[in-house]
Amino acid sequence: MKEIYLDIMEKALSAYTEERIRDYIEEVKRDGLSEHGFPRLGANIGILMAHGRQLELKAEFIEIIDLCLYGFAHPQNKSKGGNNFAVREVCHALMELQKADIIDLEQLEAWKKKLAELDVLTTYTHIVSEDVKHPNNWAYFGVLSEQARGLLCGIPTDTFLEHQLPSQLLRLDKNGMYRDGSVTGPHQPMVYDLVTRNLIGLSLFMGYDGKYAEKIEKMMDDSDDLTLKMQSVTGELAFGGRSNQCVHNEMMSANYYELRATLLNKKGDLKKAALFKAAAKKAAETCLRWLSQKPMSHIKNHFDPDLKLGCEDYSYFNKYMITVASNAYLAYLVADDSIEPTVMPAEIGGYVAETSEDFHKVFLNCGGYFLEFDCNADIRYDANGLGRVHKKDCDSRVCLSVPFPAGKTNYKLETPNKHPLSICCYKNTADGILCSAEDGVKHVLISKSEGADRCSVTFECVLNEERLFTEKCTVSSDGVDINFTGTDGVLVPAFLFDGANETEIMTANGQITVKYNGSFCKYTFSGEFEDYGVFFNRNGRYRVYKIATDRLHIEIGDVNEL
Repeated sequence: MKEIYLDIMEKALSAYTEERIRDYIEEVKRDGLSEHGFPRLGANIGILMAHGRQLELKAEFIEIIDLCLYGFAHPQNKSKGGNNFAVREVCHALMELQKADIIDLEQLEAWKKKLAELDVLTTYTHIVSEDVKHPNNWAYFGVLSEQARGLLCGIPTDTFLEHQLPSQLLRLDKNGMYRDGSVTGPHQPMVYDLVTRNLIGLSLFMGYDGKYAEKIEKMMDDSDDLTLKMQSVTGELAFGGRSNQCVHNEMMSANYYELRATLLNKKGDLKKAALFKAAAKKAAETCLRWLSQKPMSHIKNHFDPDLKLGCEDYSYFNKYMITVASNAYLAYLVADDSIEPTVMPAEIGGYVAETSEDFHKVFLNCGGYFLEFDCNADIRYDANGLGRVHKKDCDSRVCLSVPFPAGKTNYKLETPNKHPLSICCYKNTADGILCSAEDGVKHVLISKSEGADRCSVTFECVLNEERLFTEKCTVSSDGVDINFTGTDGVLVPAFLFDGANETEIMTANGQITVKYNGSFCKYTFSGEFEDYGVFFNRNGRYRVYKIATDRLHIEIGDVNEL
């Protein structure tokens, strides 16, 4: 597995042409260091060089590190946040290079001296104070940077860690998941739960054994079962909130799974360690598959990455493409290849899993299918109801991987959607239609059934304490069956275009079939249907069909099975 992570690093770096790297260097020379994509680029070049790869970029590496160290010591206001992330990246690169005879020792010592001279208060942001009592995940990126700086330069760092950590532990919910939004309340982003738990856990791996070590262990123990069950059968991280559908999500997941496998193995829990090792293997394979698609992108679509479709303003190519490599390095760092993987829970299935109301998710996994429901969506990013239907060994976009936001969305779409959308029901009103995906229509789980061969969940869809609809979803190896009550019909999104490739959509009486990238998704129903228009999400364009029915069957498989 360690070698796979180096391969992923190199693959991600290959997306940066020599011209793009040169342009990036010239941009920082001109404008100064403004964010952490640039240090990440340099650090990952250095790490690969230390392993005998990308040696032709040695001159560029030296130039990048010189610019970064000047930027760390002379931070502009807009760049200090980048330092929280980037100091760790550079320190780890220099640690790796110390083991290899590639960079002149005098040069390495000069860089280490500059890093040793950095001051915590002027280098980092998001430091706990009377005015800032509950900083978000940036606070812990700074902690990990300090730990790495301490290891490289021989500087004690536990005092800073223990100053910052209590504020971060207050952000944990009842399942040990990290709430990066408001300290309490809904709409917590899924990506930043796992990335921050990962950072906190890495502190143990990097040598912390102080007064909060047991609380960190408890955080990870409390979240283990749910963490494994939230992984899709396709190896992907749950949707929800900001920075979702970025390729680096799977590498960040692999990093955490490897970390847990290693720490659990050290404690003697070999069975659970093997489960996490299997989850890491699947996430790594999934990431490699995304990186093999053309054109390569940091986001799970194939539009020109510089258009930023599906991205927040901050999640642009130069920063987030190299983040794949940064997360892959951390997975490499913590991986213990003596641990033999078994089978990840997502590939076994037969369960329904629930997060706390802070994350408001329900997951259903059975018969090779994986479903994800958002019960109280942050409408700037997502929509209520069934927002994901995946099938093992099939393209995750052929049915639906992430729902459709509307209104003032927090990421860029080709065209705004007229209302939020998932695979949802609706009723006709004097003002148009009211669908169960709408803002404020909460999905209340009223019953569930688990079994190896069949699982089901039933939701009441409630708006202003009034029950509008009931949705019952049953899953087996035969597919997904959804029954609706109180409705006039169902809205079904059919994948249309990923930014470079069109799908094939076939319609017939009582059936809509989508073929895409070797997979098919077939919707079967009774009732008339009509074209409801085109909707957009992070993955691309979907044609939505309005179907007058109270039941829907979904089947996904290999196109050769049709």
